[in-house]
Amino acid sequence: MHDQGDAAAAQARSRLDAAVAQALPLALPAAQWRLELTDAQAGPAAQKPAGNALPQDPLPRRYLITGPCAPLRLGVALLQRFSAGQAASWADKAARNPRPQVLWTEQGALEIRLGGRLSHVFRFPGREAALADLARPLPRPALVLVIDDLGQSLEAAEALAALPFPVTFAIWPRSPAAAQTAALAAQWRLDSLLHLPMEALPRADGFRPRPGPGALRVDMRLPALRAVLDEDLKALPTAVGLNNHMGSRFTGNAAACSRLCSLLADRGLFVLDSVTRADSALEREARAAGLISASRALFLDSRRDVAAISAALDAAARTAREKGFAVAVGHPYPETLRALRCWQNTAGVAVVPLRRLIWHLAQQACLSPAGAGSGP
Repeated sequence: MHDQGDAAAAQARSRLDAAVAQALPLALPAAQWRLELTDAQAGPAAQKPAGNALPQDPLPRRYLITGPCAPLRLGVALLQRFSAGQAASWADKAARNPRPQVLWTEQGALEIRLGGRLSHVFRFPGREAALADLARPLPRPALVLVIDDLGQSLEAAEALAALPFPVTFAIWPRSPAAAQTAALAAQWRLDSLLHLPMEALPRADGFRPRPGPGALRVDMRLPALRAVLDEDLKALPTAVGLNNHMGSRFTGNAAACSRLCSLLADRGLFVLDSVTRADSALEREARAAGLISASRALFLDSRRDVAAISAALDAAARTAREKGFAVAVGHPYPETLRALRCWQNTAGVAVVPLRRLIWHLAQQACLSPAGAGSGP
């Protein structure tokens, strides 16, 4: 029986190693990682692993990850691999072991535990403070504020970073200051999204809005869609996910949204549907593809008026109280910045970084038999 238990444990560890080896390049394609040997592993009898090969001993694997990346994406990708929807497969091949746990520590490290025992540790030097809050439950109610259309200059981003609460930067991938804006977000421990241009419907007067470079069109087949998407993602490797810029035509086409979401599988990316049309299919297709997703509750600045934007912030806070959380989207208008600076938050909601909502939704999805979801 002891030998059988050891064999099952070894099999489970081998599967974990394989899952990590698959997840790392997909979730963190621009990062560098190194497997650090412990003193016991580095002893005279230990052999240094070649390439990405892993030592076959029961000590935890300890990874040091550097370079441009969004660490949360690795956590989401691993959590999804071990979700309730995948539990049957795991049980079939490692029946003596429980489903692995993926969690963040108060020291900002990502861990995998198997049967309560530490199996893998991932550390991200210099980012611990931003990641440590993922170890805490999402406060309820919670409000996430996303500011679209960033990347043209740093002026608005700097003003947003100086607010007394966190906002998420949604950055155009091919804008002149995209990289600098993403770096500023990381410096201030803020999250960033790829603000992905998508094809829009013509307006009533016949004018066809231009979403800009790097846009996805409904008529794109998978190879063309993949090529454009990969270039956009390559421009912003620190983005925790994406939301649509324009896209009233693209997001109304379920087949196009399904093709897009199929290309996002296993990357740990979050999908935020900006809902630029009432019957948008983006979030629905993201859920169907097993992605972590949500929809914005309201736009803050449809009217560029400080009083109206302040009222919209209050409405967003009320929505968060009613539903547990809400995502509100604004733009870097001077009026929006003034309203954000002056907002009193009389409803007393917690304004949280987007990463905390994403991790909350990912944990919920992990417990769901369907393996995905976006509910409160």
